[in-house]
Amino acid sequence: PGSTALLAVPPASASPARRRPSRRRPPPPARAPMSDSSRFTVKFVGNTTTEGHTTYTVKVSNPDGDTWNIHKRYREIRELHEELRLRLGDVLPAVPGKRLFGNQDPVFILSRQEALQQYLHSVLQIEGAVRQQALKDFLGGPTPHGERNQARQYEQILDQMQAKLLNLALPPAPLDETEIAQRLKKYGQAMRLHVLSQPVDPIHLRAPGFDAEPVALFQSNGEQLEALKSPAPSSDRQLLNDLLDGVKEVLHPKQPLANKDRLIVPFPSTS
Repeated sequence: PGSTALLAVPPASASPARRRPSRRRPPPPARAPMSDSSRFTVKFVGNTTTEGHTTYTVKVSNPDGDTWNIHKRYREIRELHEELRLRLGDVLPAVPGKRLFGNQDPVFILSRQEALQQYLHSVLQIEGAVRQQALKDFLGGPTPHGERNQARQYEQILDQMQAKLLNLALPPAPLDETEIAQRLKKYGQAMRLHVLSQPVDPIHLRAPGFDAEPVALFQSNGEQLEALKSPAPSSDRQLLNDLLDGVKEVLHPKQPLANKDRLIVPFPSTS
């Protein structure tokens, strides 16, 4: 007899093959807002008014920690607002408004400065605003190291010059005997070299007195100085005595000025 093949038929109740569960990718984490340390920051540190225009000094800091100052007017900030509005649209905050009259009032300038700082701070908080070329040009950048070193050297030179200049507000420092002697020696040498050794104009050597004989001429001021130290040949007493004698002679002359008999003329007789 022939062989019979048996076929294994699975039972009807057998469950079909299980499918592998599909692995779903988790959603990307929400992008956290940029922290203050990774943003540009601005701070208005002052203002100056020249010829009716106010310029604000703004201190800018970048994420790397570099800081620099920029000087902007209200017109430049408003032009930046117009440029950014074309790119960012309604997300841009409102810029402080204009003022036609009274815009030089110190109180108004201070309030506008605070409003402009708040405006720029809000602009820098907008995602992607820093990538706008108009804002990059407005903020500028830090000073290169070469220029920074030159500025530092310039400040050092100014400090050294101010330290060497005489400050009249401070009381003079006392001098010791050695320094006094050195200065007297130095000044004495300068006087002998530049003053006492020079020729003298004769007009300056006349005695500031009366009709006396002029002082003898000398070749240098040094000899004139020595001559002034010696007493004069004539004294003031003799000069005053001569003057008094002359006055006495005028008041009491030895001879009468006129005959008194001739000064009195008798009137003619009327009879």
